[in-house]
Amino acid sequence: MNYICYKLKKICRNRIFVPFWKSRRERWVRRNRIIAELSEQYLREMPVVVPEKCVPQRLPCEYVFSMWLQGQDKAPLIVKSCWESIRRHSGKELVVLDAESIGKWVDLPPGFLDRWRKGRIKSCHVADLCRVELLWKYGGYWMDATDYMCHPMPDFIDHEPFFMYMSDEGWNFYIQNCFIRAYAHHPVMGAWRQIIRDYWAQHTRAFDYFLPHRLFRHMVLSNARVADLFSQMPKICHDVTQIFWEKYRDEPFDGKLFREVTAEGAFQKLEYNSLSAQTPRPGTFADYVVNGPIGMR
Repeated sequence: MNYICYKLKKICRNRIFVPFWKSRRERWVRRNRIIAELSEQYLREMPVVVPEKCVPQRLPCEYVFSMWLQGQDKAPLIVKSCWESIRRHSGKELVVLDAESIGKWVDLPPGFLDRWRKGRIKSCHVADLCRVELLWKYGGYWMDATDYMCHPMPDFIDHEPFFMYMSDEGWNFYIQNCFIRAYAHHPVMGAWRQIIRDYWAQHTRAFDYFLPHRLFRHMVLSNARVADLFSQMPKICHDVTQIFWEKYRDEPFDGKLFREVTAEGAFQKLEYNSLSAQTPRPGTFADYVVNGPIGMR
């Protein structure tokens, strides 16, 4: 299936097989299942190559990696607050990469960054490749620039050789790659790295925004070794990392409620586009996250 065929099938099936009389939730779930199904058809011919003789290693010095391609100084205040929370709680050195420093850490395919500079590849897809390259080579953690840590990393995650949160059952992108914990040279990371590289060697654009999620699901469905290793990972829904910002950001700040709501997730997923993120109302949860406790400003 080529790109145009994928898009046409997606449009047609969403029109025909998502009845308007169903509830909003039912339509949303069905639409996402259609997209997941079509994505697997699109990727059917993509080979999954698991590196041979690779042994996962927990290196003595592990980093938390993050990225802002334009440079740290150009990041929004809420992103800088997220990085500060990681420095405060992770117990590890935070490495924030940009377009100039990527090459000091990993070797991307020739011309890959030039394609981004020319607008042919989105920033998110540069980050998608960089995160798997970094964790394959060094291990440690990847945390998106909008991941906010509220407490130290849970021990069970720190001791896992590979961990990501799972997406909600109704979503179609399977896993959440905004937070990844992995040992260096983990076979799943090696296979994921290779299939993302192979995709960009064969294609000029991403067929879907959630390209790495589609590729990961394809690996699990089509390769027995990847499926076996993935089955050993604890499965925890990403809801525990989403509820704080989605539900409480504009509510008056309450310390006890903040601790209760954020207790189960290793981090809380924020964003930087909304008014709450850019100009939070004083005294709200968003104000606390973006600007810090009032007494510390």
